[in-house]
Amino acid sequence: MFPAGDSRFSTTFLTLALRTGTVVVRTIECGDPTSERIAFCVHGWACSVYSYRTLMPLLADMGMRAIAIDLPGHGLSAKPGDASLYTLDAQVECVLAAMDALGIARATLVGHSMGGPICARAAVLAPDRVVALALLAPAGFGTEWDLRILRSVTPRIVAPVLPRLLHRWMVALVLRAVYGSLYRPTERDIDEYWAPSQFHGFVRAMWDLLHCFEWSAGADRGFAGIAVPTAILDGRRDNLVIRRWVRRYAEVLPNAVLTVIEDCGHVVPEEAPELTARAIGALIR
Repeated sequence: MFPAGDSRFSTTFLTLALRTGTVVVRTIECGDPTSERIAFCVHGWACSVYSYRTLMPLLADMGMRAIAIDLPGHGLSAKPGDASLYTLDAQVECVLAAMDALGIARATLVGHSMGGPICARAAVLAPDRVVALALLAPAGFGTEWDLRILRSVTPRIVAPVLPRLLHRWMVALVLRAVYGSLYRPTERDIDEYWAPSQFHGFVRAMWDLLHCFEWSAGADRGFAGIAVPTAILDGRRDNLVIRRWVRRYAEVLPNAVLTVIEDCGHVVPEEAPELTARAIGALIR
């Protein structure tokens, strides 16, 4: 699994003491470890650090220290069965604790999809820790139609059998649906997104996030008070996140700038990494 064999990246496993208990998470890093310009990247639901494989070296080439985390339940991080770990604020606590463990006082937070409201909520709860925000096709202001459907067809009674129902072809189908025309997923991409689903606890963790995470938190969790410079990137061909919720960030956050990317789907850091890197660089400058 990524980043095995890629010398540009280093991997660290952190043991974090959270209010919900102790959890081990994986982080990867790229760039100058002494740089004070830090981008801390948070992936979306059912994704991993792999989402940032192209963006991170671009940020490193700009003189930044780029870090990405596998959130609990994802990638090679632990997958505890405690549902309380999969709320918005618990995920924020994990991100801030990981920053503490890595000795990072302040960073630009980069959040894709579900990672968007996690980063935004971190800016509300710990404004002194956040230099700027880059929100890439962020969820957060409404429950997306696909999530509503998934919730309705996955009541608690079916949760135990879900791992047996997930197949690689399903992952391939979803990936091919969520990208625009700027990038098409390869067989390796499908394998990298499929592989974590084979670990015990993954499917249950995704179920807990689906049902416990506050997908509409932006409306009442203080997002309007976020004062840091914010770049919002929206793929015009995004058919996963309801685009009016993405635009809502630009309407609510006082120092936000919205950029719409033509022909881009939902996976902005993979489909438009150069544009994303420039937006992040402009924030830090």
